[in-house]
Amino acid sequence: MMVFGLSMEAQTNPNENNDCGFFHPNAFSPNRDNTNDEFRVIVQNNCDPISYHLRIFDRYGRLVFESIDPNESWNGEYNARQVKEGVYLWQLQAVYTVPSGSESVRLDEKGSVMLMR
Repeated sequence: MMVFGLSMEAQTNPNENNDCGFFHPNAFSPNRDNTNDEFRVIVQNNCDPISYHLRIFDRYGRLVFESIDPNESWNGEYNARQVKEGVYLWQLQAVYTVPSGSESVRLDEKGSVMLMR
């Protein structure tokens, strides 16, 4: 999948038994054109969430978005106002059951995303 000519980054936990890879865009544009308007960290569909906590911070360390729902995404707003263009940091702490159901994996990942208007 391409986002603004940049590829989506695919990450997996170093655990070899982990079938719960995750994906995140490196840029998004919340300009209401129905293309790349929201940011979310996507865990493979065949993994079932046990717990999920996504937080997004601005460059000053202020929390601008937080969710415990893996289906919820960030629309580029904070307190019902559009935030400025720039780089935002995200942190995901989650536990998922692998497709076999025999074990769970913990994801503790961090990254950045460029918000472009």
